[in-house]
Amino acid sequence: MRKIVLIIPLLLFFHWFDPFAMLVERGNRAYAESQYRKALDYYLRALSKRDIPEIHYNIGCARYMLGEYKEAEREIKKYLENRHDYRAVFNLGNIYFRQGKYQEAIEQYKQTLIHNPFFMPAKINLELALRKIEEKEAPSQSPVPDVIMDFLKKKEKEVFRKRWKSKGKSVQKDW
Repeated sequence: MRKIVLIIPLLLFFHWFDPFAMLVERGNRAYAESQYRKALDYYLRALSKRDIPEIHYNIGCARYMLGEYKEAEREIKKYLENRHDYRAVFNLGNIYFRQGKYQEAIEQYKQTLIHNPFFMPAKINLELALRKIEEKEAPSQSPVPDVIMDFLKKKEKEVFRKRWKSKGKSVQKDW
């Protein structure tokens, strides 16, 4: 029993001084301070220590913020090979949007909404991408975007109504 008690603090000590974890933490701090080049440098150094999907996500986000969209796309796709996260799918849609690949962006936003129908940024970006495509086409040829948005708004209202009714009078005001 005494050996187990000694091993736990030792493991915590090594985890705390893990070079990979320290590099990721520094990268996260730099990213939060909008120092994306510095964050990317930390993330790339962390990748040289350990190759896990999450570090590819971080690298992709930093590259996106630096305007390196092709590289960001590659990194986010590496992450999505091993994990499924609607936010990463959403970010991939943003990358496509920035590259002018509006149809690909639309597909990613739709996938995001399938997994999280209440994720408002995906709804907004879907509408923006649909409008970009609409701008390229004649307005009379593209009534579909309004139909899609109307459908999404209707579904959203239905879900909110159901939630509101289910809460009933037990809802307390916070003001």
